[in-house]
Amino acid sequence: MRTYCILILSLVTSLADNSFATTEAVSAPLPTRLISHAPAPVYPRDVIHSHRADTGIYLLRVQIESGTVTQVLVGRSAGDRAFDIAAAKALIRWRFKPGAVPFRKIMSVRMSPPQTDQETLVKVPVTFYN
Repeated sequence: MRTYCILILSLVTSLADNSFATTEAVSAPLPTRLISHAPAPVYPRDVIHSHRADTGIYLLRVQIESGTVTQVLVGRSAGDRAFDIAAAKALIRWRFKPGAVPFRKIMSVRMSPPQTDQETLVKVPVTFYN
């Protein structure tokens, strides 16, 4: 029996910077002490037979006071729409400890509605592998 896994780079993330859509590696992992709930994405069934693996970069819109993720934006696709959907479904359920992530104004990413001072953006790479 084959096992298909998803690696969330040791729950790595860095607070979004002014170059969200970059191809450079994430340099500063977010300490796991800031995250209270981080379910992993489910490897999509429709791509299991293709044995594909790839990494996507996602931007989480987080309410600072509650730690709730309110929106997931795809910064760089994982190469398959099924991967991006699986990542978004899991990442929207992430929870950060209330007040744990600081405010950072991001001007390089268009958002609707615009970012407020009550929310912040967190960049998360997700690697799918089989």
